[in-house]
Amino acid sequence: MHGTWWPDLLPELLREVSCRLHVGADFIRFHAVCKPWRDSHGPSTTTGAGQFLPWLLVPIKKSGDSLNFRCVFSNTSYVAPPAISGGSGTGMNWVASADGTTVRYFTAFEPHGLTLHDPLAEGPPTHLPGENVLRRLEENPAGIIYNNGAVLLFSKHDSFDTTTAEFRAALLRPGDTEWMFVHRTLESPFDGAFCVAYHNGKIHVTVEDSLWQVVSVTGESTAATNNDDVQVPRPRSMPRQCDGYLYERSYVLESRGELLWVSVHILMHYPDQGKNGVNDLVDALSMSMHTLEEVTKEPEKLLWTRKDGRSLEDRVLFLGWPNSFALDASRLGMSGGFAYFLYYDDQGGCRLHERHGVFRHNLIDNTTEFVEWLPQGWDKEMCVWLLPQLTIAPVNQGPATTSRSNKTCAWVLVSNLPLRAKSFWLHHLFIMLQRLFSIFSSRLFGGKVIY
Repeated sequence: MHGTWWPDLLPELLREVSCRLHVGADFIRFHAVCKPWRDSHGPSTTTGAGQFLPWLLVPIKKSGDSLNFRCVFSNTSYVAPPAISGGSGTGMNWVASADGTTVRYFTAFEPHGLTLHDPLAEGPPTHLPGENVLRRLEENPAGIIYNNGAVLLFSKHDSFDTTTAEFRAALLRPGDTEWMFVHRTLESPFDGAFCVAYHNGKIHVTVEDSLWQVVSVTGESTAATNNDDVQVPRPRSMPRQCDGYLYERSYVLESRGELLWVSVHILMHYPDQGKNGVNDLVDALSMSMHTLEEVTKEPEKLLWTRKDGRSLEDRVLFLGWPNSFALDASRLGMSGGFAYFLYYDDQGGCRLHERHGVFRHNLIDNTTEFVEWLPQGWDKEMCVWLLPQLTIAPVNQGPATTSRSNKTCAWVLVSNLPLRAKSFWLHHLFIMLQRLFSIFSSRLFGGKVIY
């Protein structure tokens, strides 16, 4: 690609070309060589691209760890310095935007208290309001920042008897000056994953697949009581053990005003003897999807109803921690009706180390495809999907530091050299040619010879 290829193209056409570049690295290369397209944008404007393909961000497991990024669509990896040093808390302490465009690292520093650090850009940390949020949430809180400005921080702590879990949340709604705190004891039959969402003025949380707790936070009090809580049971349409499936993990996200619950299941008998390859794994995986609806004729106020995968044929889902999101497939330049998620494979305990990989599930025909295995150390449950956001900065072109010579240059091409020609012979030949061409160039061109 060369800059002289583009001058005759209209700016609108150049922008159309850039909109079809969904890998961040390709977009940057195009921006670097295509000066007419750069000039068609004002300084510090957004990229104007349709949408970049998301990257995976692995969580920090201990202080000082580097940040590892991976784009499974371009087979590209990137390692960045650690986001922070000297802070408390690791692992699950991501605070991500609901749409996947930003991510922050949530930690506590003395004497500033809670702060949010940007792992991708240097700059001062964002200080949270002066409430003792960390003490109320205890260790390892995570969070989601919503498009309307609401901030939800949460944590879960399993009890010693492994039958219950303590769920704590802090919510800062748009326009509020004080945090609202939630503390609930939830059923937790195992040390399993949990997912949380803030939707329509309510906090939705589950720590297993049989029951959801919906906490109403529409009041003015800074402590939400459980008087208006609603428990939403598991839908009958979800695969069960009697159907030969085991529940693995849940994800919750909002798409076009709907709250979607996506759950991953696997066949109980995987791996069968002699069937433990990746093809057998994808055959054993299954996924179900439901949407939350308000009902008036039923005893329950809320119900999870089955979501037809064909209704998502124009969208792509990216399922991760702590947030999941959906994107229009047309903006990504790819087919819709798919969900990307992470899963592990220890072959029923036969492998010494778990393998963690990325999989793509077809929401229309309920089939799963293998994408790639991730490097060792990546965690299936804690990876964040992050959408690259680029901003075009003005290119400052200073004056040239050296003057360009206007003298004419002549070039000499020596071909058909004999095989026995040595360096000494070539040196002698060039000396003779230099003398001859110096005479002609000084008389005819007024320049010098470059050889």
